[in-house]
Amino acid sequence: MTLGSLRRLVDEAVTFMVPEVPDAQAIHLRPIALADLAHAEPPPVTYAWAGRIPVGFVTLLGGHGGSAKTTLATQLAICAAAARQMLGIDTMHSAVAFYSAEDGADQMRRGVHRICRAMQIDPAELEGLLHILDMTQVDPVLFHEVSDRGGRRFGAATPTLEALRAYVERHGIRLLVIDNASDTLDASENDRARVRGFMRALARIAAACDCAVLLLAHVDKGTSRGDRGGSESYSGSTAWHNSARSRLFLSRDREGALVLEHQKHNLGPLAEPLRMVWPPGGILQADQPLQGVVAYIDGDNDTKALLRLIHEFHGRGEHVSTATTSRTNAALLLAREPAFPRGRNAPEVFELLRGAERRGLIERQAFKGPDRKPRERWALTATGLGHIGAATAATAATPKVTAPTAAAAAPAATAATCRRGYGG
Repeated sequence: MTLGSLRRLVDEAVTFMVPEVPDAQAIHLRPIALADLAHAEPPPVTYAWAGRIPVGFVTLLGGHGGSAKTTLATQLAICAAAARQMLGIDTMHSAVAFYSAEDGADQMRRGVHRICRAMQIDPAELEGLLHILDMTQVDPVLFHEVSDRGGRRFGAATPTLEALRAYVERHGIRLLVIDNASDTLDASENDRARVRGFMRALARIAAACDCAVLLLAHVDKGTSRGDRGGSESYSGSTAWHNSARSRLFLSRDREGALVLEHQKHNLGPLAEPLRMVWPPGGILQADQPLQGVVAYIDGDNDTKALLRLIHEFHGRGEHVSTATTSRTNAALLLAREPAFPRGRNAPEVFELLRGAERRGLIERQAFKGPDRKPRERWALTATGLGHIGAATAATAATPKVTAPTAAAAAPAATAATCRRGYGG
């Protein structure tokens, strides 16, 4: 083969890769019919997860690494496949596909096993309904950047994307979870055109297969550090936000609880934020406040019981952490005590303590653990001590005694040096 022949073959191969520019006459503009709207009601929006993840569109779930995005999405996938509510909110009973480009088969199996066991679901019930696709051993990229022979770069869907679309269509998938954007987009996340092309490619799958697409994505460093507000809870270009029809943001609050915010919804009103707790070895649970007069009365009695226990623990030199995920959190630490209010689960305990904090009965107290690392514990205020009938430092320091025995009150001066919380 001559050098000229080889060049012609290369030119032909490269030319084949270059997308053709369509002729203006070949472009078909599609006007939308409107005349029938007088007597035809457009179909309502349906949801894979009520009010939050619409069918036929792409929803973006953002959060920094370790914020439990994968756990939340896996639990949602199981609930939809098993016709269960997710955190007390309805799901659409349907076939679900979980495209896992981050966690391998062993990790996904562990997660599914733990969630099914906690929810008392027989994994056999999920057969044919929950499709876990392990993409960690192959190239999981769905959209990438390529260039033509002139050096012009453009975005294009990969054959894997077409294979995924065919799989979704063949198995009747109504909820497709993609974990995550970083592993499935081979282009700059700051490039508006590439991000928009990727999101549109996913939107075409959602529309063609009538399924909801949930794309998991990491937030930028500024958001994960708290330098930016939740309104910027996506990484890279604003095209992530603009291209998604619904957007969720998962983060932790200062108490350690997980909070799922609904920050964008083009198809309806924003849903209320969801507060969640994640007990060690358990599953995500809704953290709901108590309601009703009876609940308030019972809650106040149970609050007193919790405050007394915290006071007793402090007297023994033990500390009750304010973090809901700590091994020394109130739900785990106090539940072993005989005086613990029976029938209260972890979310209810945390809500009672937050209510006590709002009422000024307890406060957060910084201290250093045995490893010298800063930690935070619950501490009773003077008001809280009075609420449970315990003596405060102030009252202990001023007993009615005669002058010769005034020295007996000296130990109370030590109690008065307790700046925040428990007292004598």
